[in-house]
Amino acid sequence: MTQSQASVAVETTNIEEVQVSSGGDREAVAEEPQTNESAETPSPTPSTACTGDSNLKKRKRTSEIWLNFKNNDRGKVYCVHCQKHYKAVKAGTTTHLWRHLESCVHYKRHQGKTAGLIPISETQLGVVDEGDRVWVNGKWDPVKDREMLANVIVGHELPFMFSEYSLFRKYMLYNNPLWQKVSRTTITRECMKVVESERDKLKKIFKDVDKVSLTSDCWTSNRTVGFMCITAHYIDSGWNLQKRIITFKDLSPPHSGEVISDAILEAIRKWGIEDKIGTITLDNASNNDKAAGLLRLSFEARDKLHFLGYFFHIRCCAHILNLVVQDGLGKIDKGLNKIREGVKYLKKSQARLVKFGEIATQLGICTNRSLCIDVKTRWNSTYHMLDVAIHYKLAFEGYAQRDSNFEWLPRRDQWEKAEKVRNLLTVFNETTKVFSGSSYPTSNLFLVEIFNVKKAICDAYVSNDEFTREMSLAMYEKFEKYWGEVNVLMAVASILDPRLKMVSVKFVYGVLYFRDEVESRIDVVMQKLRALYDLYAKEFMSSSEAAASTAAREAAGPSSSAQPYSGGTNNFWRYLESTWGEEPPVADLDSYLKEPVFQHRSSSPFDVLQWWKTNAVRYPILSKLAKDVLCIPITTVSSESAFSAGGRILDDYRSSLKENVVENLVCGGDWIRANTRAEMQTIEHAAKAEEDLTVKIPIGQLSIN
Repeated sequence: MTQSQASVAVETTNIEEVQVSSGGDREAVAEEPQTNESAETPSPTPSTACTGDSNLKKRKRTSEIWLNFKNNDRGKVYCVHCQKHYKAVKAGTTTHLWRHLESCVHYKRHQGKTAGLIPISETQLGVVDEGDRVWVNGKWDPVKDREMLANVIVGHELPFMFSEYSLFRKYMLYNNPLWQKVSRTTITRECMKVVESERDKLKKIFKDVDKVSLTSDCWTSNRTVGFMCITAHYIDSGWNLQKRIITFKDLSPPHSGEVISDAILEAIRKWGIEDKIGTITLDNASNNDKAAGLLRLSFEARDKLHFLGYFFHIRCCAHILNLVVQDGLGKIDKGLNKIREGVKYLKKSQARLVKFGEIATQLGICTNRSLCIDVKTRWNSTYHMLDVAIHYKLAFEGYAQRDSNFEWLPRRDQWEKAEKVRNLLTVFNETTKVFSGSSYPTSNLFLVEIFNVKKAICDAYVSNDEFTREMSLAMYEKFEKYWGEVNVLMAVASILDPRLKMVSVKFVYGVLYFRDEVESRIDVVMQKLRALYDLYAKEFMSSSEAAASTAAREAAGPSSSAQPYSGGTNNFWRYLESTWGEEPPVADLDSYLKEPVFQHRSSSPFDVLQWWKTNAVRYPILSKLAKDVLCIPITTVSSESAFSAGGRILDDYRSSLKENVVENLVCGGDWIRANTRAEMQTIEHAAKAEEDLTVKIPIGQLSIN
């Protein structure tokens, strides 16, 4: 053979090859498969030396590509995995064949089967439903894969472009060679499908819920578009407190009471829960008061005002606390000016912060806390500013000795005033944390917490320091304005806490009110509690009678042989049935109140809902009342968190989307996160760990911002 001639050699191995001596670098042209029969896949081990007739000068085939290609009797080669044919190339090149393998899905599937799937335990996966598995019986489901990706994007508030990120695609292909790229347009549609699916699930859940309490708040995005967030709170069949954002829509100005009321009515009608609303918690504002009044009239007109109409509108306790503190701080703001200006001076220069940190270290002060400046609109920032500054009190004195330009070192009496203010604000800070909880009931804790607040205010007022007296007096006046009359429903909720019962009402009312009116106010609480109990007892008996009647009919059946008695005996049974509704219900309320309080130390957590779940059989009527009362939130923080959420929701990206898309993403994300509460808590813990890591950087290494 000459060098310009092409020879086709027939190998003695079970792999037939096309031998091309040399030539140009032209690629073969792909043709459609000519057979659907699957060729048996050869062993994936490296090619061994081929032996042949020495007279034909056959040489070894070393390229592994021939493990995946064969030649046919028409001078063509084909892929043994997908049967795709290529023309033989008189050049010896295999580049085009390798390129084919890179995109051959059948080859990739074969590789996955050959390598085998690594078994993953349930512990590694977490709690995974069968419907959430992308690999089923060793087969990858691309439809389920897209659905899970949509859940990730909506649940973690990622942009739609996430599916097109090059590193994300590289990561997915590394883990699964069969993975198919998903465009932004496709994943957007998939995300909307996921949200609609979650919406349908939530509607089914609401059908089985007896009472729903609402929180609502109005905000403005960074593009001056007004939004209203409405959150539904309820206790599910397993006695777990749940909350779901049901509306996050743009609200046209003006944000009047009529506009707010109409928006809330539209939302609850759309969800089919207009007859299940127990209470609504709103911020303390005139337009919210007007909206609550209009809503009350609407429910009253349809005879759907629950809790006898006593407690429909709940004022946000966190907002009232904020008003109380702001009034007090307004009286002493100038007295804290030296600390505020001293912190500003240090934070304006990185060199000053480094020097301050070195001094603190030399004095043996732990430098894991950052200096911060307060913001007038957030009173807790004043608390944190004072708390951190007092922590570095000696460091301030040491720095003043080394920097002659530092003119803001507080005097001893000013430090003492700051400590008194800090101590008072500590009570407000802890109470705000308790009120703002959304994973546990808060209505039962209201009475004890406002007692702590009033006691702290009164203790500050009787002190000898005029500075704190002036502050506490302003706080006391605001406290009396809003909480001089305690919401009776909050007292009822406290009684329904087995640790507290009547003990809490008697003790707290003895502090909040004058001695000669305590008894009459406690009587009012008991009257309202018994009226509510009687209402629930009536409903309970009606449902029990209906259930008993149904059971009797089912037991009797259509046959007359099921009635063995006749004549006067039948008359007796009819009379007996007529007396069922006359018997008074068992007063499990009295039984509950007579029993001693449940002894549980305050240092350890107590799950009041699980207690009622365990004792629901003992108190069948009272447990239903407890279920509806304990789901009432006393703050709107669950709604406000939808706007902040670490500053991720209404950022520039979210604000640039259409209003209906924003609503779907915010609501859908909340629903998905609620369904995977355990996993999302892990994410929150990770975020908190990162925050703590930032705080623990020594002051000298902190940035100025």
